[in-house]
Amino acid sequence: MNETMKTVNVQWPRQWTIKWKKLRLPPLLMGALVLLLVGCAPRYQPGTSPSGTNSPAGSSSAKTMYNGIDGAMRAAVESLLASEPLQTAPVTLVQPIQNSSGDYFPTPRYSTQLQAGLIESGRITLVPEARVQAVRASLGLATNQVLVDPATIVQYGRMLGAQYQLSGKITGQAPYQLSLQLMDLQSGVIAWQDVERFVSR
Repeated sequence: MNETMKTVNVQWPRQWTIKWKKLRLPPLLMGALVLLLVGCAPRYQPGTSPSGTNSPAGSSSAKTMYNGIDGAMRAAVESLLASEPLQTAPVTLVQPIQNSSGDYFPTPRYSTQLQAGLIESGRITLVPEARVQAVRASLGLATNQVLVDPATIVQYGRMLGAQYQLSGKITGQAPYQLSLQLMDLQSGVIAWQDVERFVSR
């Protein structure tokens, strides 16, 4: 068995060597074959992932870094006003902006300015405050209690007769992140969101 294996190992490359010597391709045909093999090699465009994902490379770093929260807020609101859901002035519940950064930010002031600006733009119809308080009382919610469970948020919004809920949050540690998010209260789907970065207060 071992001798047979050795014989095969010696003769196999020799047989192929003889065949290749007999096979002589014209230079033009050989060149065409090389070009064909090179053309069949996989190619990837810059900025795309070989795995087939459509996410542009470096999209997270393309965002502007603002020097202060005011610039970040303006950019986020501009994006919000241009979003498709707000083109019909839907009934929208505007929640206070939350601060999870660990540093102090006057979020009540930002929340008030955000709501006032949206009302002035005519892009939202605000839920009357009296109705908000009545529904919160019926659910046993404190005045400033923020809902985080999506199912509860949807139920709450429907009781208010709202179509969307706008919420915001400040996170991170220099650079900070300001996130605004618009939820469809009929389906619980996020209809729009934006994240802006800033480096100082």
